[in-house]
Amino acid sequence: MHRVQNMNERGDSRHQQLYLSLTRRAGLYGGLAIIASIIAVVNFAAVITSVWRPMGVLNLPVHLLFAVTALLAALSFRRTRQRALYYRDHLSEWDDDAG
Repeated sequence: MHRVQNMNERGDSRHQQLYLSLTRRAGLYGGLAIIASIIAVVNFAAVITSVWRPMGVLNLPVHLLFAVTALLAALSFRRTRQRALYYRDHLSEWDDDAG
């Protein structure tokens, strides 16, 4: 009886540790998504302002490339964050996929 109780405590400890790990991971990816979104917005603003400057058109492809890349990174980080939150809320599926 004592052995079964000890195994349950270890299982609960593992679930709690996994829950906290996935929560931290989701927070990290959420922060990265916000930073990438800000970079995308700044570069899209640079694209718009480069049209008004005489030599700014030469920088247009670089700003556009950075803006699109940052936007794709933000979407990827957001999807990864959602996946981490999903697995955090459904720990049994996490255990099935990991094992």
